[in-house]
Amino acid sequence: MRKRVTALVVLTFLLMVAGCTSREYDANMDLGKEQVQEENYLEAYDAFTLAYKDQETDEAKELMELSKYLADGISHYEEKDFEAALTAFEKGAGYEAKTKLGKKMVKIADEWVTKIDHMNEDSSDAVEEETLSPEEEAALEEQNIEVPADVKEPEKNEVNTEPKKAENDSNSSDSSNSSNSSNSSSADVPKDQDQNKEDSKKLTVQEAEQLVKDFIEIEDYPYLRVQYDHDDEKGDYIFQVFESVEDNEYGHTATWGWYGVNPKTKEVYDIMQ
Repeated sequence: MRKRVTALVVLTFLLMVAGCTSREYDANMDLGKEQVQEENYLEAYDAFTLAYKDQETDEAKELMELSKYLADGISHYEEKDFEAALTAFEKGAGYEAKTKLGKKMVKIADEWVTKIDHMNEDSSDAVEEETLSPEEEAALEEQNIEVPADVKEPEKNEVNTEPKKAENDSNSSDSSNSSNSSNSSSADVPKDQDQNKEDSKKLTVQEAEQLVKDFIEIEDYPYLRVQYDHDDEKGDYIFQVFESVEDNEYGHTATWGWYGVNPKTKEVYDIMQ
């Protein structure tokens, strides 16, 4: 009789422990999924890790690992360590996910890989544009010192055929050069003015930032911040929208979205869509 009672007590205890463990697992999994939806991948990683400790399921392991890749990638990106960020995102993009949420996280990682690749291409193009070959530099130097043919040739002809008028021709040539220079300067003024007018029509970074704030209706989200990040290959301004999370002594930022602004047309668009 005593043995039966003891067995029942042990069985009841085991069932209670199993029930508590199951509830904790479900709670941590739900919390982790909520944090993924809010793009708080570090918090999601912590929740999925706790769930995996309760029950070592394939789903918990998959979401835990993908959350880690995304959290590391964003952290490196915000620190401007783009090479490390790309490595983390590539691991996430190459992950063979089985769950619906896991596949979504793989897609997010792949979008980050594309974004960083485009940034690297823009940087390479900018360096190539700024670097001139020796031939190009020589051509520019020749253009700067070249004398127009219609000024050089008359001087040679007059010197060869009428030596006595060399002094008068020299004075005439100086007057002609002065006149041409004056006309050239006058012709350049409208071009410069047109260029200045065109530049003045372009939005400044500060004006573009305000357009992004209006676009996302930031007054409804006082915890959000808008920060200029870079110019893309089209010359559009790219802004990061994020919030500061003070959940520990260091805190961190959580990206809310990325937006582009065409400085000429004033168009604002979501680059992640």
